[in-house]
Amino acid sequence: MAELQTERSFVVELTPEGVQEIQSHKNIYTEDTKPIPLSGREWSTKNYITLWTGILVSIPVYMMASALLSAGLTWYQALFICVLGHTLVLIPSILLGKFGSRYGASFPVLSKMVFGPKGTAIPTIIRAFMGCLWFGIQNWIGGTALDAIIAVIFPAYTGLAFHSFLSFGLFVLINFYIGYHGSRAIRFLEDFAAPILIILSGVVIVWAFWLASQKGGFAALFTTQVAGGNGESFWSQFFPSLTSMIAFDATIALNFSDYTRHAKTEGAQVKGQLIGAPIMTAFIVFVGICGTSGSELAFGEAFWDPSILVSHFGNPAVVIIFSLFIILATLTTNVACNLAAASVVFSSLFGKVLTYKKAVVVATILSICFLPWKLVENPESYVYTLNGTLAVFLGPITGICLAALWSQYRNRLRLPDLYYQDGGAYYYQGGWNVLALVTMAVLFIFIFVCQFIPVLRWIYDSSYLLGCVFAFVIYSALCKRQDR
Repeated sequence: MAELQTERSFVVELTPEGVQEIQSHKNIYTEDTKPIPLSGREWSTKNYITLWTGILVSIPVYMMASALLSAGLTWYQALFICVLGHTLVLIPSILLGKFGSRYGASFPVLSKMVFGPKGTAIPTIIRAFMGCLWFGIQNWIGGTALDAIIAVIFPAYTGLAFHSFLSFGLFVLINFYIGYHGSRAIRFLEDFAAPILIILSGVVIVWAFWLASQKGGFAALFTTQVAGGNGESFWSQFFPSLTSMIAFDATIALNFSDYTRHAKTEGAQVKGQLIGAPIMTAFIVFVGICGTSGSELAFGEAFWDPSILVSHFGNPAVVIIFSLFIILATLTTNVACNLAAASVVFSSLFGKVLTYKKAVVVATILSICFLPWKLVENPESYVYTLNGTLAVFLGPITGICLAALWSQYRNRLRLPDLYYQDGGAYYYQGGWNVLALVTMAVLFIFIFVCQFIPVLRWIYDSSYLLGCVFAFVIYSALCKRQDR
């Protein structure tokens, strides 16, 4: 009997007989979804460091830090929570990333293995919609910066009643163009942008310390009203804030196999993530603290949105340079983590009618339908309402994926069966993994309802961590019971 898969180094690859076997079934094997062999891998440790640099040295992370200050945390509390949250999310990111590096397959294929060829539609659609939502939000942020540049060059532009939406539309088209050209364009953007983002972020720190020196010393930067907090209990805000920080990157962690499938070595994604994420988080959070506190020193008001801060400078060159920084920082996160991730899902679920490039079009249109200008109106809704709600969904889905990969199958998978739609080891009950789907749905409802029950509110406030742990334990136990 011919072998359908071989294991070479750390990679499991299909044999020609394996490909033929897949094609003899109803399948999801397409140019976009097929596993990437070791010979086709291009990403090294450096690429994963620059990927996380592009993801984290971004305006949304800057705004998360600023929003925590605006919510009443001190500068050092905000720094601690942000770094802790973005470090904890590396646990699922690395563990689920092993699926991509070992089998060369993307998140939709992982989800199909976990939930079944029919059941996978539910979690992957949820993930894709989250990507579209964040894509829209970041397009609005980048569009605001683009609006500031155009206004400096053509002052009459602001006289147009719809100028903000016109700038938003132009920025959407820029993101669309990059995403349309796939992973190579994304990798080029990340490698090109990383050093520029770090340099310009450093300029923000220097500017803030220069302002502080004019006010009597560097300590003035950390004793402003916004940096000193509002005196509320740290622990009352700790878990909701931590959950929001984790939820921010949890969508990326869930589908990190989309990037690890390009890894040239087994340790590339692990080392790249462990080096890139914590260091870059601390750096950009400190930039956010300096920018927010510095705005209070410079203008007497703390601005949590950097695009609004930039618009207050009278020097046109400053407005243009730092608006370009906002645009570049937004692009590096938006295309790789939101547009590409959502498009991979759509092209995998509807591969017979949607290629990756067509899926990019669909994701772009959906992102506008979320009305992103409404979602970033104030810091409280941005941090707690938006991210808190997303965490309710992301925690259980992540926990079930981890349990299936590492507890149920111990990362020993049949590669051809990952692509079958009409049978195989991961077909479950008529294409539905009922145990996984019921576990997911029950936890969604339970955690969401907890926010309305005072004695259980702490569960909702820690929805990602508890949802992930609950899902892992419950699903693992159900699988073992079923096996017996």
